[in-house]
Amino acid sequence: MPAPDRRNGPRIDTTDARAGSREGVVRWVLLVSLGLAIIALTVIWVTGALTQDPVESEGTSTGRIEAQREGDDVGADSR
Repeated sequence: MPAPDRRNGPRIDTTDARAGSREGVVRWVLLVSLGLAIIALTVIWVTGALTQDPVESEGTSTGRIEAQREGDDVGADSR
């Protein structure tokens, strides 16, 4: 590191000031990991939705409405 200049402070060249390289590796690591995280969560979400039992589907508002309609249909048949 060069000696400090009394008027303007220490002088550092560009390479020393950056303290690293400009290859953009971190950017690629972040983009790839973000893509992998999105893919993994999508796979988990889709497989969970596809393997859902009829009883579990009643936990959603759409499932409750359909279950209520089915219950009304069964009650109408027994009358």
